[in-house]
Amino acid sequence: MVSAAAAAATAAAARLRFHHPRCVAMLQACGSMVELLQLQAQMLRNGLFFDDPFAAGKMLEFCVRGVGNLHYAWKLFEQMTTRDTFAWNTLIQGHAASPSPGPALRLFARMAGGAARPNSYTYTFVLKACASLRATEEGEQVHGSMTKLGVDLEVFPANALISMYSACGRIELGRRMFDTCAAKDVVTWNAMVSGYLSCGFLDCARKLFEEMPEKGIVSWNAMINGYTAGGDIAAARDLFDLMHQRDTETWNTMIAGYAKCGRLDAARELFERMPTRNVVSWSTMISACAQGGRPREALVLFEQMQGQAVRPNWAAVVSLLSACGCLGALDQGRRIHWHVESNKMRVDSILGTALIDMYAKCGCIDGAAEVFSSLPCKDVFSWTAMIGGLAVNGHGERALELFRRMLADGVRPNAVTFVGVLCACSHLGRVALARRYFDSMSAVHGIKPQAEHYGCLVDALGRAGRLAEAATLVEAAPAAAAGRVLWATLLGACWIHGDVETGEAAADRLTELDHDDGGAYVLLSNIYAAKGRWDDARRLRADMRSRGLHKCPGRSSIEVSGATHEFYAGDRSHPRAEEIERMLEEMGSRLKLLGYAPNTSPVLFDIDEEEKEEAVSRHSERLAIAFGLLANPKGSPIRVVKNLRVCGDCHTVAKLVSSAFARDIILRDRNIFHHFRDGSCSCKDYW
Repeated sequence: MVSAAAAAATAAAARLRFHHPRCVAMLQACGSMVELLQLQAQMLRNGLFFDDPFAAGKMLEFCVRGVGNLHYAWKLFEQMTTRDTFAWNTLIQGHAASPSPGPALRLFARMAGGAARPNSYTYTFVLKACASLRATEEGEQVHGSMTKLGVDLEVFPANALISMYSACGRIELGRRMFDTCAAKDVVTWNAMVSGYLSCGFLDCARKLFEEMPEKGIVSWNAMINGYTAGGDIAAARDLFDLMHQRDTETWNTMIAGYAKCGRLDAARELFERMPTRNVVSWSTMISACAQGGRPREALVLFEQMQGQAVRPNWAAVVSLLSACGCLGALDQGRRIHWHVESNKMRVDSILGTALIDMYAKCGCIDGAAEVFSSLPCKDVFSWTAMIGGLAVNGHGERALELFRRMLADGVRPNAVTFVGVLCACSHLGRVALARRYFDSMSAVHGIKPQAEHYGCLVDALGRAGRLAEAATLVEAAPAAAAGRVLWATLLGACWIHGDVETGEAAADRLTELDHDDGGAYVLLSNIYAAKGRWDDARRLRADMRSRGLHKCPGRSSIEVSGATHEFYAGDRSHPRAEEIERMLEEMGSRLKLLGYAPNTSPVLFDIDEEEKEEAVSRHSERLAIAFGLLANPKGSPIRVVKNLRVCGDCHTVAKLVSSAFARDIILRDRNIFHHFRDGSCSCKDYW
């Protein structure tokens, strides 16, 4: 039997083999949490973790600064029998730099009641937390504690105080600290310049910037960022051009500034000139294009980014998903979703909502539902995206059921949620229910209805053929909600129901609101044409020409194998134009067997009937559908996006093609999704 003395000797020998310097060396070589846990197990077995605060502190440091695992760092911290100032500072610093810096202040309060004394680093980290939280009172208390304890306001704490007071809007106290600071370094000057900029005092910041004895790149970048944030892109560019040396952040700041003020060409020109690009550069340019109406350019940049082996970050992924949704580029969207999963990116509420929105806008509601179901935490934005996606894709009952689930889960709806709910009611033809939800917005949820909500109610009345009620609602809408949206919705209802008188009134109001609204003229002329009032239709078109107004050209796009193909009316520029022509002929032959006769009433030109049929048969959406029949695998859905409202004849053709070719067709026009299957449309022939 082994004696106690022998056991103690064995343990001592083991500790000698796993000694302090070796432990520290292994900690420095640590590369992952797995390795850290293995090392901690050895330390515990050898009694080093509890007995050696230095080694435990180094382990804590790795958790905080090495892998950013604050949760496990807390566990280690609570296990430590002796916590020195280094250990407290490490955990305080980690929280101060995190998105939730509140625990840093609570840790500091605990530290003040213990044996470890705070040092200048402690105060610097705590003041940073106060700045992030805009915690003026707590910041002043920390400052008072420093003064009371006689803490030397050397450079680091002084800089932190300047930044804290500036962040809290107390710029005069920040300036007082700056003026009383004896040993100012470049960071001190930068802190004061940045403080002025954050409080909106651009002139004071520029004056101090010019007085700086030494300007570093950070100083220049701060001023440029201040000007771009304030919208003075010209002043920012002047400074940019004066710089003798620039870093990547300088270029990124200017690109973001140009993007913010809508000057995408200037942003792209700088992007192309950059000597070195990082992931932020790519992300900034991609986001600028996606948000600036250039979604196709955003996807091209994504291809180039991947070609240079740069992985898109969270911000780029969200912007790329938005671009895919705008274009209806489902294959590209799925590819980006795969990137998210393969790189184990955390799908938070924003990214999850972006995925739901992308799938919904591409007409893939099952994909949206799958993402929604997988979200561990659903906030109002993810619920709203799913409800809206179901509504516009023709799944009104599912949208309303989901809304009821949302309320049952205690999630408060917002204004956008009710747009989806009212849209669902409208598509279902449930006018009374739409009115109840509309009234509940202000009465129950405290949400004031906006133009979009009134528009949904007008649309519901229009679908039901209750145009007089719809017109009364538009006239009675409050000034803040009344406007183009309501009159355009009413005019669309008049087109569907052929109500000339109400349509004329709606068109008149639209042109009063916007003299350049060619769409109102076009829709009213189509109403005239449908009623055989050709003279009125010609007069309206002549009036358009005299005013220099033009109909926006129809444009349709379809994605095939990840590439987007675009078509215009009568387009013969596609590489497979001859095959498309033959497919159009085959479509015409099959449709005639089903009794199809072209509706040429919207074609107003003085040409014979055969030429009119030729004109409508080559609308952009029809060319895209023909190409989809050629290029997509047999039996797969055809997904088309059109920039305008689909015309009545093309709507009829799409229904018949879905039956004649046994294909699902998902067509997203300016107003709604049309899911064509077996000769029927999800819109129930109202759009």
